[in-house]
Amino acid sequence: MADALTDRLDRTIDLLLDGRDATAALADPELSPLASVASDLRFCPSPAFKQRLRATLERRTKMPMMLEHVKLREGFTTVTPYVRVRTAGLADFLAAAFGAVETSVTRMGADSVHREMRIGDAMLMIGEGGSAGDLAFARAAFHVFVPDVDAAFARAIAAGGTSLGAPEDRPYGERSGFVEDTFGNRWYIATSLGATPVPEGYRTVTPYLHPRGVPSYIDFLQRAFSAVEEFRYEREGVVMHARVRIGDASIEMGDTQGQLEPEPVAFYLYVADCDALYEQAVAAGATPLFPPAEQSYGDRMGAVRDTMGTTWYIARPA
Repeated sequence: MADALTDRLDRTIDLLLDGRDATAALADPELSPLASVASDLRFCPSPAFKQRLRATLERRTKMPMMLEHVKLREGFTTVTPYVRVRTAGLADFLAAAFGAVETSVTRMGADSVHREMRIGDAMLMIGEGGSAGDLAFARAAFHVFVPDVDAAFARAIAAGGTSLGAPEDRPYGERSGFVEDTFGNRWYIATSLGATPVPEGYRTVTPYLHPRGVPSYIDFLQRAFSAVEEFRYEREGVVMHARVRIGDASIEMGDTQGQLEPEPVAFYLYVADCDALYEQAVAAGATPLFPPAEQSYGDRMGAVRDTMGTTWYIARPA
Protein backbone atom coordinates (compact mmCIF):
# COMPACT_ATOMS: atom_id res chain seq x y z
CA MET A 1 0.00 0.00 0.00
CA ALA A 2 1.14 3.58 -0.62
CA ASP A 3 1.28 4.53 3.09
CA ALA A 4 3.40 1.50 3.92
CA LEU A 5 5.86 2.33 1.13
CA THR A 6 6.03 5.94 2.28
CA ASP A 7 6.81 4.81 5.81
CA ARG A 8 9.53 2.46 4.58
CA LEU A 9 11.06 5.21 2.47
CA ASP A 10 10.93 7.64 5.39
CA ARG A 11 12.81 5.24 7.65
CA THR A 12 15.40 4.53 4.94
CA ILE A 13 16.10 8.23 4.34
CA ASP A 14 16.51 8.74 8.09
CA LEU A 15 19.07 5.92 8.20
CA LEU A 16 20.99 7.35 5.25
CA LEU A 17 21.06 10.89 6.60
CA ASP A 18 22.22 9.59 10.00
CA GLY A 19 25.02 7.59 8.37
CA ARG A 20 23.61 4.23 9.46
CA ASP A 21 23.22 0.97 7.52
CA ALA A 22 20.30 1.12 5.07
CA THR A 23 21.24 -1.80 2.82
CA ALA A 24 18.11 -3.75 3.81
CA ALA A 25 16.15 -1.42 1.52
CA LEU A 26 17.87 -2.96 -1.51
CA ALA A 27 15.97 -6.21 -0.93
CA ASP A 28 12.63 -4.40 -1.22
CA PRO A 29 11.66 -4.24 -4.96
CA GLU A 30 9.37 -1.22 -4.45
CA LEU A 31 11.76 0.68 -2.23
CA SER A 32 15.10 -0.16 -3.83
CA PRO A 33 15.01 2.34 -6.78
CA LEU A 34 14.02 5.22 -4.50
CA ALA A 35 16.57 4.27 -1.85
CA SER A 36 19.31 4.19 -4.50
CA VAL A 37 18.51 7.76 -5.56
CA ALA A 38 18.55 8.91 -1.95
CA SER A 39 21.86 7.10 -1.34
CA ASP A 40 23.53 8.72 -4.37
CA LEU A 41 22.59 12.18 -3.09
CA ARG A 42 23.01 11.67 0.66
CA PHE A 43 26.22 13.73 0.89
CA CYS A 44 24.64 16.90 -0.44
CA PRO A 45 25.32 19.48 2.28
CA SER A 46 22.20 21.60 1.80
CA PRO A 47 19.41 20.89 4.34
CA ALA A 48 16.93 22.56 1.99
CA PHE A 49 17.93 20.21 -0.82
CA LYS A 50 17.57 17.19 1.45
CA GLN A 51 14.10 18.34 2.39
CA ARG A 52 13.16 18.75 -1.29
CA LEU A 53 14.64 15.32 -2.05
CA ARG A 54 12.55 13.69 0.64
CA ALA A 55 9.38 15.42 -0.57
CA THR A 56 10.07 14.44 -4.19
CA LEU A 57 10.69 10.78 -3.41
CA GLU A 58 7.64 10.56 -1.19
CA ARG A 59 5.52 12.18 -3.89
CA ARG A 60 6.69 9.53 -6.36
CA THR A 61 5.40 6.81 -4.06
CA LYS A 62 1.98 8.43 -3.81
CA MET A 63 1.33 9.64 -7.37
CA PRO A 64 0.83 6.22 -9.04
CA MET A 65 -1.85 5.48 -6.45
CA MET A 66 -3.43 8.90 -7.05
CA LEU A 67 -3.61 8.38 -10.81
CA GLU A 68 -4.31 4.70 -11.20
CA HIS A 69 -6.23 3.53 -8.13
CA VAL A 70 -9.48 5.33 -8.72
CA LYS A 71 -12.85 3.90 -9.69
CA LEU A 72 -13.85 5.56 -12.98
CA ARG A 73 -17.15 5.78 -14.74
CA GLU A 74 -17.70 2.96 -17.22
CA GLY A 75 -15.62 3.39 -20.37
CA PHE A 76 -13.51 6.26 -19.06
CA THR A 77 -9.75 6.37 -18.58
CA THR A 78 -7.58 8.78 -16.59
CA VAL A 79 -7.59 11.38 -19.39
CA THR A 80 -10.59 12.23 -21.58
CA PRO A 81 -10.33 14.81 -24.41
CA TYR A 82 -12.83 17.66 -24.18
CA VAL A 83 -13.69 19.38 -27.49
CA ARG A 84 -15.56 22.70 -27.69
CA VAL A 85 -17.57 23.54 -30.82
CA ARG A 86 -19.85 26.48 -31.53
CA THR A 87 -22.74 24.55 -33.10
CA ALA A 88 -24.21 21.06 -33.34
CA GLY A 89 -22.85 18.56 -35.84
CA LEU A 90 -19.66 17.03 -34.47
CA ALA A 91 -21.54 14.15 -32.84
CA ASP A 92 -23.20 13.33 -36.17
CA PHE A 93 -19.82 13.37 -37.94
CA LEU A 94 -18.29 11.00 -35.36
CA ALA A 95 -21.24 8.62 -35.63
CA ALA A 96 -21.08 8.53 -39.44
CA ALA A 97 -17.29 8.28 -39.75
CA PHE A 98 -16.34 6.09 -36.78
CA GLY A 99 -19.55 4.54 -35.49
CA ALA A 100 -19.43 6.70 -32.34
CA VAL A 101 -22.23 6.12 -29.82
CA GLU A 102 -23.61 8.94 -27.68
CA THR A 103 -23.66 7.72 -24.06
CA SER A 104 -24.81 10.94 -22.36
CA VAL A 105 -26.30 14.30 -23.31
CA THR A 106 -26.99 17.11 -20.85
CA ARG A 107 -28.49 20.50 -21.64
CA MET A 108 -26.48 23.14 -19.80
CA GLY A 109 -28.64 26.09 -20.85
CA ALA A 110 -30.79 27.37 -23.67
CA ASP A 111 -27.96 27.11 -26.21
CA SER A 112 -25.39 24.82 -24.58
CA VAL A 113 -25.12 21.02 -24.56
CA HIS A 114 -22.63 18.61 -22.98
CA ARG A 115 -22.23 15.32 -24.87
CA GLU A 116 -20.22 12.20 -24.14
CA MET A 117 -19.36 9.88 -27.03
CA ARG A 118 -17.85 6.40 -27.09
CA ILE A 119 -15.63 5.54 -30.07
CA GLY A 120 -14.44 1.95 -29.81
CA ASP A 121 -12.81 1.71 -26.37
CA ALA A 122 -12.28 5.47 -25.99
CA MET A 123 -14.43 8.32 -24.69
CA LEU A 124 -14.75 11.90 -25.93
CA MET A 125 -16.50 14.86 -24.28
CA ILE A 126 -18.06 17.59 -26.42
CA GLY A 127 -19.09 21.04 -25.24
CA GLU A 128 -21.52 22.37 -27.82
CA GLY A 129 -22.70 25.96 -28.14
CA GLY A 130 -22.84 28.54 -25.37
CA SER A 131 -20.09 31.05 -24.63
CA ALA A 132 -16.40 30.14 -24.47
CA GLY A 133 -15.93 30.95 -20.77
CA ASP A 134 -12.81 29.28 -19.37
CA LEU A 135 -12.50 27.05 -22.43
CA ALA A 136 -12.16 28.55 -25.88
CA PHE A 137 -13.62 27.07 -29.04
CA ALA A 138 -10.61 25.39 -30.62
CA ARG A 139 -9.51 22.78 -33.12
CA ALA A 140 -8.18 19.47 -31.83
CA ALA A 141 -6.31 16.55 -33.42
CA PHE A 142 -6.76 12.82 -32.85
CA HIS A 143 -5.12 9.56 -33.92
CA VAL A 144 -7.98 7.12 -34.62
CA PHE A 145 -7.36 3.41 -35.19
CA VAL A 146 -10.00 1.52 -37.18
CA PRO A 147 -10.23 -1.98 -38.71
CA ASP A 148 -10.42 -0.58 -42.29
CA VAL A 149 -8.83 2.83 -42.80
CA ASP A 150 -9.96 3.16 -46.42
CA ALA A 151 -13.60 2.59 -45.50
CA ALA A 152 -13.46 4.94 -42.50
CA PHE A 153 -11.70 7.61 -44.57
CA ALA A 154 -14.45 7.37 -47.23
CA ARG A 155 -17.16 7.66 -44.55
CA ALA A 156 -15.45 10.71 -43.04
CA ILE A 157 -15.33 12.45 -46.43
CA ALA A 158 -18.99 11.55 -47.10
CA ALA A 159 -19.89 13.04 -43.70
CA GLY A 160 -18.46 16.42 -44.71
CA GLY A 161 -14.75 16.01 -43.95
CA THR A 162 -11.99 17.41 -46.14
CA SER A 163 -9.07 15.23 -47.22
CA LEU A 164 -5.63 16.23 -45.96
CA GLY A 165 -4.06 13.11 -47.46
CA ALA A 166 -5.55 9.90 -48.84
CA PRO A 167 -4.80 6.56 -47.13
CA GLU A 168 -1.34 5.16 -47.84
CA ASP A 169 0.99 2.65 -46.21
CA ARG A 170 3.28 4.74 -44.02
CA PRO A 171 6.92 3.95 -43.10
CA TYR A 172 6.05 4.12 -39.40
CA GLY A 173 3.97 0.95 -39.45
CA GLU A 174 0.43 1.95 -40.33
CA ARG A 175 -1.83 2.67 -43.26
CA SER A 176 -3.33 6.08 -42.63
CA GLY A 177 -5.26 8.93 -44.19
CA PHE A 178 -5.97 12.39 -42.79
CA VAL A 179 -9.26 14.27 -42.62
CA GLU A 180 -10.34 17.68 -41.31
CA ASP A 181 -13.96 17.98 -40.18
CA THR A 182 -16.15 21.05 -40.68
CA PHE A 183 -15.09 22.42 -37.26
CA GLY A 184 -11.39 22.28 -38.13
CA ASN A 185 -10.58 19.20 -36.03
CA ARG A 186 -8.05 16.85 -37.60
CA TRP A 187 -8.49 13.08 -37.61
CA TYR A 188 -5.42 10.96 -38.35
CA ILE A 189 -7.28 7.76 -39.34
CA ALA A 190 -5.14 4.63 -39.29
CA THR A 191 -4.99 0.86 -39.37
CA SER A 192 -1.86 -0.68 -37.90
CA LEU A 193 0.15 -2.87 -40.28
CA GLY A 194 1.02 -5.09 -37.32
CA ALA A 195 -0.80 -8.07 -35.87
CA THR A 196 -3.87 -6.06 -34.78
CA PRO A 197 -5.62 -2.94 -36.19
CA VAL A 198 -4.94 -1.10 -32.92
CA PRO A 199 -1.26 -1.40 -31.89
CA GLU A 200 -0.20 -2.17 -28.35
CA GLY A 201 -0.26 0.86 -26.05
CA TYR A 202 -3.09 2.62 -27.90
CA ARG A 203 -6.85 2.90 -27.63
CA THR A 204 -9.21 3.58 -30.52
CA VAL A 205 -8.74 7.34 -30.10
CA THR A 206 -5.57 9.03 -28.83
CA PRO A 207 -5.35 12.86 -28.65
CA TYR A 208 -2.50 14.42 -30.62
CA LEU A 209 -0.95 17.75 -29.58
CA HIS A 210 1.36 20.11 -31.47
CA PRO A 211 3.11 22.19 -28.79
CA ARG A 212 5.93 24.62 -29.32
CA GLY A 213 8.85 22.71 -27.85
CA VAL A 214 7.90 19.10 -27.09
CA PRO A 215 10.81 18.43 -24.67
CA SER A 216 9.88 21.31 -22.36
CA TYR A 217 6.19 20.40 -22.56
CA ILE A 218 6.89 16.79 -21.62
CA ASP A 219 8.96 18.05 -18.70
CA PHE A 220 5.98 20.12 -17.57
CA LEU A 221 3.59 17.17 -17.87
CA GLN A 222 5.95 15.03 -15.80
CA ARG A 223 6.13 17.62 -13.02
CA ALA A 224 2.46 18.61 -13.13
CA PHE A 225 0.70 15.28 -13.71
CA SER A 226 3.42 12.65 -13.14
CA ALA A 227 3.35 11.76 -16.84
CA VAL A 228 5.60 8.95 -18.05
CA GLU A 229 7.40 9.40 -21.37
CA GLU A 230 6.88 6.21 -23.40
CA PHE A 231 8.96 7.10 -26.46
CA ARG A 232 10.38 10.01 -28.43
CA TYR A 233 11.55 10.17 -32.06
CA GLU A 234 13.71 13.13 -33.06
CA ARG A 235 15.12 14.15 -36.42
CA GLU A 236 17.59 17.01 -36.81
CA GLY A 237 16.70 18.35 -33.38
CA VAL A 238 12.93 18.29 -33.98
CA VAL A 239 10.67 15.92 -32.06
CA MET A 240 8.65 14.34 -34.85
CA HIS A 241 6.64 12.05 -32.60
CA ALA A 242 6.43 11.35 -28.89
CA ARG A 243 3.98 9.68 -26.54
CA VAL A 244 3.41 10.14 -22.84
CA ARG A 245 1.17 8.24 -20.46
CA ILE A 246 -0.82 9.75 -17.61
CA GLY A 247 -2.39 7.04 -15.49
CA ASP A 248 -3.86 4.56 -17.98
CA ALA A 249 -4.23 7.03 -20.88
CA SER A 250 -1.78 8.14 -23.57
CA ILE A 251 -1.27 11.46 -25.36
CA GLU A 252 0.75 11.83 -28.57
CA MET A 253 2.54 14.93 -29.74
CA GLY A 254 4.96 16.37 -32.27
CA ASP A 255 6.73 19.72 -32.51
CA THR A 256 4.82 22.51 -34.25
CA GLN A 257 5.79 22.66 -37.90
CA GLY A 258 4.51 24.55 -40.94
CA GLN A 259 0.85 25.50 -40.62
CA LEU A 260 0.25 23.51 -37.44
CA GLU A 261 -0.12 25.77 -34.41
CA PRO A 262 -0.86 24.92 -30.78
CA GLU A 263 -4.57 24.98 -29.97
CA PRO A 264 -6.03 25.61 -26.47
CA VAL A 265 -7.70 22.20 -26.18
CA ALA A 266 -8.91 20.61 -22.94
CA PHE A 267 -8.75 17.35 -21.01
CA TYR A 268 -10.86 15.96 -18.18
CA LEU A 269 -8.45 14.24 -15.79
CA TYR A 270 -9.82 11.70 -13.29
CA VAL A 271 -7.68 11.07 -10.18
CA ALA A 272 -8.17 9.82 -6.65
CA ASP A 273 -7.05 13.10 -5.02
CA CYS A 274 -7.88 16.08 -7.23
CA ASP A 275 -6.84 18.60 -4.55
CA ALA A 276 -3.31 17.21 -4.32
CA LEU A 277 -2.86 17.02 -8.10
CA TYR A 278 -4.29 20.53 -8.54
CA GLU A 279 -1.66 21.85 -6.12
CA GLN A 280 1.07 19.88 -7.87
CA ALA A 281 0.07 21.28 -11.27
CA VAL A 282 0.07 24.85 -9.99
CA ALA A 283 3.48 24.31 -8.37
CA ALA A 284 4.76 23.06 -11.74
CA GLY A 285 3.75 26.31 -13.43
CA ALA A 286 0.12 25.82 -14.45
CA THR A 287 -2.21 28.80 -14.12
CA PRO A 288 -5.04 28.16 -11.62
CA LEU A 289 -8.53 28.73 -13.04
CA PHE A 290 -10.57 27.61 -10.03
CA PRO A 291 -9.79 25.32 -7.07
CA PRO A 292 -11.43 21.91 -6.61
CA ALA A 293 -15.02 22.04 -5.40
CA GLU A 294 -18.01 19.72 -5.32
CA GLN A 295 -19.98 19.90 -8.59
CA SER A 296 -23.72 19.47 -9.08
CA TYR A 297 -23.17 16.31 -11.16
CA GLY A 298 -21.27 14.60 -8.33
CA ASP A 299 -17.58 15.00 -9.23
CA ARG A 300 -15.21 17.15 -7.19
CA MET A 301 -13.36 19.22 -9.76
CA GLY A 302 -10.95 22.13 -10.21
CA ALA A 303 -9.17 23.48 -13.29
CA VAL A 304 -5.79 24.79 -14.41
CA ARG A 305 -4.34 26.03 -17.69
CA ASP A 306 -0.96 24.68 -18.64
CA THR A 307 2.05 26.31 -20.30
CA MET A 308 0.67 25.55 -23.79
CA GLY A 309 -2.79 26.95 -23.09
CA THR A 310 -4.43 23.55 -22.59
CA THR A 311 -7.12 23.45 -19.91
CA TRP A 312 -7.07 20.53 -17.46
CA TYR A 313 -10.22 19.77 -15.46
CA ILE A 314 -8.83 17.79 -12.52
CA ALA A 315 -11.58 15.72 -10.99
CA ARG A 316 -12.33 13.04 -8.43
CA PRO A 317 -15.24 10.95 -9.74
CA ALA A 318 -18.48 10.83 -7.81
